[in-house]
Parts: sequence; structure tokens; C-alpha cells
Amino acid sequence: MAGFIGEDQVRRVKEATDLVHLMGEYSTLRRAGQNHVCCCPFHQERSPSCHVYDDGHYHCYGCGAHGDPVTLVREKEHLEFTEAIEYLARRAGIELTYEKGGGPSMSRSERDVLIEAFNMAVAFYENVLWNTPPGAEAREYLASRGLSQDICRRFRLGWAPGSGALIDEGRKRRIDVAVLAKLDLAVDRNGRWGDRFYERVTFPIADRFGNPIAISARLLPAAERRAKEEGRGVGKYVNNTDTPLFHKSDVVFNLHQARPAAKEAKRLIVMEGPTDVMAAADAGIKECVAVLGTALTAEHAKQLGTIVGDQGRLLLVFDGDTAGQTNSLKAVKTCLSVGVPCWVAVVPDGLDPGELLKEEANAGGRERFERIVAAALADVDHLCRALAPRPYELEHRERLAIADQVLEVLRPLADRELRDLYVRDLARWLGFDERQLERRLAGASSASSSARTQDGPADLPKETEVILHVLVREPALRDLAFDTLGLEPSQIPLAWRPLAEHLLQHPDIDAEGLRYAAEQEPLLALKPAIQRWLTTPCADDPQALLRASLAHLRLEALDKEARRVGTALAEAARTGDRDQQRRLFQEQMAIAQQRADALRPHAL
Repeated sequence: MAGFIGEDQVRRVKEATDLVHLMGEYSTLRRAGQNHVCCCPFHQERSPSCHVYDDGHYHCYGCGAHGDPVTLVREKEHLEFTEAIEYLARRAGIELTYEKGGGPSMSRSERDVLIEAFNMAVAFYENVLWNTPPGAEAREYLASRGLSQDICRRFRLGWAPGSGALIDEGRKRRIDVAVLAKLDLAVDRNGRWGDRFYERVTFPIADRFGNPIAISARLLPAAERRAKEEGRGVGKYVNNTDTPLFHKSDVVFNLHQARPAAKEAKRLIVMEGPTDVMAAADAGIKECVAVLGTALTAEHAKQLGTIVGDQGRLLLVFDGDTAGQTNSLKAVKTCLSVGVPCWVAVVPDGLDPGELLKEEANAGGRERFERIVAAALADVDHLCRALAPRPYELEHRERLAIADQVLEVLRPLADRELRDLYVRDLARWLGFDERQLERRLAGASSASSSARTQDGPADLPKETEVILHVLVREPALRDLAFDTLGLEPSQIPLAWRPLAEHLLQHPDIDAEGLRYAAEQEPLLALKPAIQRWLTTPCADDPQALLRASLAHLRLEALDKEARRVGTALAEAARTGDRDQQRRLFQEQMAIAQQRADALRPHAL
């Protein structure tokens, strides 16, 4: 037990903290008379309603948020009172002492003990990577990615050998296995303690002060290939679960170094993996973060949007392959759902940003990267072009389906004027009258309200019901469905889509959290089904059930696309348009190949 902090020390810490400077880490301030104003860091807004007063307190006249520096960091960093004082003391360079029942003072808190234990683990993994034979394959992999030893050491990369090696090291350092378990560095496997990470490259995730608080661990490509050949589903990246130090929905890789660089550059670049961020840092681009191999959450989007403020840009630069572009679409939808504007830069030729920066270093890789970033499209503009690259070729029903997808994303926007502008852009791109889409937006809202007065939305197709049942009941399979297998909420019927979107944005939500969410919009109409799925076990092998159902959805989508191309091909043959026939025939062959791939065992 750490003891308590005396009132005199609390007062000293508060007096040493500049609230204007502290608030500036969460929002962009401007002077208004003797005080300052900013957009509130606790809710999304475009016009500043939060006032920071020179007597050391703030108040938001929009949402009512109110407090002093301690309140601010408690709310934003998810800290207890003592942790908040410790946090501010570290910023101010104040060393605290802890009192306990009038006895001798205590010099360290529980948080310090946990941070020291995590530092031990990171140092151990570093030593294994650079100074032992088991780290040789990892050293070769990092070198093959063009990552120098200098940049790897700067980011404190390591190698987790597994086999209880970290637990043994902890015992030597008198760190109890229970402490490692609390940090999700040790796990109980059938009654025996084992290392959480094994045979993976470790990428430490740091807090604002650079202290490691979590790990993202990457499987080597050779091991990844073997797993796929054997039909085993393994994630390329495995991350710590939430711990007293780490909250996954709030933290991204390298934010502690990117935050000040982003304020100076007036942009924050979001990438998919830590190696991309490291390659960018090596090229002198320091304002980059990674989303740790998982979907960008609403909390991530709000936090990153606050950092860039109204004067900067939040840029999504994901891999150029199909999965990367699918992830970028998800991220755009997430950002729009919480009112955070973003821009999307597309890396061409199937490359990832790290490959572009490293492999083309001698051919102007950074210059090419900057040109790609400069050509980034605004969120809805990218969404329209990605979903309908050639809208003039689409049938009416297809154009309406795409319009509904985008309108569903725009519906939560609080800024009505901004939403109207987006609807105008969507109408122009798809060739609709703007008033048509406005009526459709209003009509869908009315239909949604009407549905809530009945027992619930219409029945689901069998495969879709299976997918939603598994995702509601089995949180561990959500990353597999959305990130690995590429499930999109747009594949779910419109009435049920809010549930898929909620699970995508909150992948770790448990049964209690879902029950609470089902009491509110937009899930209220789905409450009976959510409750039924939560209380009904899935089949013996829910992962196999999920894979089979998603395979069925994929085949249905491919068959629909094949029918569209077949109709267009017949029309091109009728009119004698040979160029169109050649292009459509190539599309037809590509669809046939995708269908064959989808039918292969372990295709999903």
C-alpha cells in the first residue's frame, strides 16, 4: 500500500501546474481578454465554449465540464486522485513522499512499482534481441525491413522468447509473478504461469512521459506463413489487454513523441503498424502514430482530433493493399461518427508506408511520400470515390445502396450545416438531386423511429444472424471478423447495422456494456435480439461458424457483382464497344478468381 499524499504537497503540485499549458495538450487555446478559450476536450464542437480562467480553473458552457488541473488529468488520463497528483508532480519535476499513519514516509507508489516492472520487461526483451542467439531471426527481419539498429534501439524494440524466460528474470529482480500478471506480461495456462508473449518482436507502447506501459508484439513472417499453411488463425500483432497502466481504446503507438511534433507540423499521420512509424521517424517525419493492428476506435479519433485541433489535419496513411484500404474506410467512418474531420492518402502499388519510405529511399522515397500526403482526399470525398470509383457505371439500385451507406455515416453529425455540405457533395458524385438524398436521410430516420414501436426490425438472413450472434457472444472473435476477415457493417442489413458498427468501434465491450448500450439509441430497437444472443450459447466451434457464415456472405456479394458485370458485358457486345468488352471481361475473370479463392479451404 502506497500511503497518502499530504495536503501541503497537493497544494504545491497544483500551484506548480500551469493550467493553460496543460489544457493546451488536449486542445488549442486562444486568448480572450484576461483568460483563454478553446474547444472543449470532453465533447466534440467546432466553436470554442470552454473557458480557462487565470485563477486555475476551467468551465465548459457547452457540456458543463468544470475543474482544476487535477480534475482535467483525472478525466482525460483515467487516473485516480493520487495518480493524478503523481502525474502532475512528474510534469513539474516535484518528488513526492507518502505518509502512512504518522510512521516513516514512503517514497514510491503502486503505479511506480508497476512502471518499474514494465521497464524491467522491456529491458529484458531488448537484451534478448540484441545480445542472444534467439534474437538472431528477429534481427534479420528488422534489417530486411530497412530498420537500422539505431532506430530500433530508439524505439526500444525487443524479442520475447517465451518459455517462462521473463518470469524467471522477474524472480531474479524480486518482481513477483502477480505483478507481471497484473501488467498482462504473465498468464495462467492450465494452472502454470507462463510468459504472455513468446517468439514475437516486441514494440513497447509508452505513456506521455515515455514510460513503457504496454506491448504490441509482432509474429515473424515465416511463423505467420506456417500458421496459415497449417490452418491456424493467428494475429500478426498481439497487444496487451487493459491493465492499471494501459487502456487500449485510448492509447496509440508513439503518441508521446508524435504529440509535440504534430503541433509544430500542424498534422498528425495515422499509420497501420509500428514499423511504418519507425521508418517515417528515420526519414525525419516525427508526427506519426500507429493504431496497433486494430481498428481505430471512436476514443482514438476524438483524442487525435483534439491534438491537431482546427488548425491541423488528421491524415490516414494506411497500406496500399485491399486490407489497408478497407481499414481506411472503417477509420473514416469512425472519425465521421464522432465529428472529427480527416484526410486519406492512398499509398499506391500495394506498398505500405514503411516500404515506400525505406525501399525507395535512394529514389526519393520521402519526396514521393510527401506528394502522396499532399494529394490526400477529405473524408467524405474519399468515401465516395472508394465506394463508387465509377458511379456512372452503376445501376440505380447500386447507387442508392452506396448513398445509403454514406448517409448512415453522416447521420450522427451534430453540425447540420456541415452535414448538408456533405450531402451536396454525395449527390453530385452519384448523380442524384440533392433534395432526393435529403428526403432519403429524413425518411430513414423516420423509418428507424417507426421500427422502435414494433417488436424489432425484420428477420435477419440466417448467415447474418449467426455472425451477429457470435460477435455479441464472443468478444475475442471481433478482431478476427473485422480486421482479419474484413467484415464491413455495410454487409449487414440497414436496420441491424448500428449493432455491427457499435461492436466495430467498441471491440472490447462486455455483456454488461452491451446491455447498457441496448437501453439507448441507436441499439434500443435491437435490445430483444441482443439480450437473446447474450443468453444463448453459440455452437461448439463459434470461430468455424463465423468463418463459414462470412464465406457465404462473400460468395453472395461476388455472385451479385458477377451478374452486374455479365449484364454490362452483354450490353457492350450489343453496341460493339470492344474496349468496354475487354475491360469487363478482365473484371469477370478477376471475380471468378476471387470466387475460386473464397471456395478454397481456410480461405477465410
